[in-house]
Amino acid sequence: MPEQKTELSPSNASLSRETPSEKLAAQNHENRARDEAHLAYVSELRAARRAGVRWRRISRWLGLGIFVFGALLLAYVFWAAYLGLQRFANPGRLNSDFNSVAGDTLPSVIQAVVAVFGTELLRVFYLLILGFIASAIAARGIQFFAASEAVIDEAVVPEEQN
Repeated sequence: MPEQKTELSPSNASLSRETPSEKLAAQNHENRARDEAHLAYVSELRAARRAGVRWRRISRWLGLGIFVFGALLLAYVFWAAYLGLQRFANPGRLNSDFNSVAGDTLPSVIQAVVAVFGTELLRVFYLLILGFIASAIAARGIQFFAASEAVIDEAVVPEEQN
């Protein structure tokens, strides 16, 4: 393997002829450029943190609002279920509903049974579905509220430079 000889090119020759004041000026220029880059990075980081704080506040309030909406829906479901149980506590309610719809013939009696019990069955299914949806909405609101800090920081704050 042949050894490579370093030739003195015109640019290398000019570097070696620099005076100490020119070297100091070049170093100062490099230091200034590095300081300006660092200041730009710091200002960008501060702006990102301000934006992160703003979005974190918005996402927390939004998550809290979603949770409260889901909790209110759940309260409505429980209140409607309570009122439904109160209707069943009246011993003559189903009988009076059945008698108000039923007639004297067999088809009208079957129709009355389907109407009265179908209505109650649909009300139970409605409350089950609404309760499931309300609990899912409340859970998403809590997840949104809890995840706001970590997600916003990761998305907004740039990686640190070495």
